[in-house]
Amino acid sequence: MLRLRKVFTSEQGHGRLLLGVTSKTQATVTVTITDPKTKQVVRTITSSKNHIQGPVWFLVQAVNAQGYQMPAGRYTLSVSAKNSRGTSKALRGKFLLSLTPPRARLDGYTVPNLPAIARQLKIAPGGQLVTALGVKGALINAGLRRGDVITKINNLDVTTPGQWQSAIKSLPADVPFPIEYRRGSIVTPAELQLPADWTPAPDYAATFKVLVKRNPRSLGYLLASARSRIDAGKPDEAQKQLDAWSPALKKMAIGQMLQGDIDVATDDLKGALAAYQKAVTIDPTLAPALLGKALVLSRLDRTADAVPVFQAAVAQDPADAVGQAFLAYALIVTNQTDAAIIAATAAVSLDPKYDDALVALGLAQIAAGQKSHGVATLKKGLRLMSDQKRADQLIAENLEPNA
Repeated sequence: MLRLRKVFTSEQGHGRLLLGVTSKTQATVTVTITDPKTKQVVRTITSSKNHIQGPVWFLVQAVNAQGYQMPAGRYTLSVSAKNSRGTSKALRGKFLLSLTPPRARLDGYTVPNLPAIARQLKIAPGGQLVTALGVKGALINAGLRRGDVITKINNLDVTTPGQWQSAIKSLPADVPFPIEYRRGSIVTPAELQLPADWTPAPDYAATFKVLVKRNPRSLGYLLASARSRIDAGKPDEAQKQLDAWSPALKKMAIGQMLQGDIDVATDDLKGALAAYQKAVTIDPTLAPALLGKALVLSRLDRTADAVPVFQAAVAQDPADAVGQAFLAYALIVTNQTDAAIIAATAAVSLDPKYDDALVALGLAQIAAGQKSHGVATLKKGLRLMSDQKRADQLIAENLEPNA
């Protein structure tokens, strides 16, 4: 009869539970979560494959069988295993589900105030250009208007795209926090309180249609309109918009970068690489295009070629946690472990709650022979990861059967 040896200490955080068990033989494992108050089964999870002898890990999202968020509180779990010889006696345990405060959702649409956009507007570059605002939304109530440039949010500088990406993910919902924005040359402080990120985002399509018609050569509005279509999962609409740009604007670095973004969204990686290459040839300082090119090279298994491009991207935007984390991944693949640890450490410092930053650091530490530290860091990153499929792959490759 199959037996499970023990349940590892449960680790929970950010609405996710990392659960580990040890099996004496190859087996399929089933986890059942029960609400002790109602005695009702909240969720049942069965592994999709037979796990070999040794540790078996699950990243359990805190949602019930219907996909709704489980309330915070205490739960019981039962773990059993099955193979051709039979089913094991269930092991039982308890865990406390603690949920982090909700993150905020910006009720306006912004794009980086890149130098080419700033030159058109005759303003200083840097920050995030506000291109659309939700009707009667929090940004409007805080005094912001279309054409303003956000320079600081929640006491964090957002001069570069990388700074903005980290800052926007850390905003608390339903809590007032400071913001600074620039209108012309005047910087104005204000207070902003945003709704939780599960609140439906405004649809800016109609707004951008009017803005683009009125401002057919405004790079800021053109870029924002097309990017909003990519965000909405409609890259074909973004392509139609880009095709309508004037030939001169399409030939600019921003136009080529947008083409690369559209190609990535349609999984045309070779087309994306060509477009990003044109963009960085025109403007070697365009950090988002450099990052896009590096990411595509990695996806095309040209990791050695991606490393110097990632390095160029983070040189232009050292505050970009995404660039630093994926540089670390590329350095791990190319056996540059010490440099990978440096890049991943920088990513974690920039954004301590960024899953890929912690995962990259953990993998780099494991590669450097720091197994216990690496596994612990990897687990922290996994508990932050919302992509279940990717988390399962990382677990299979790095926690089983070695953790």
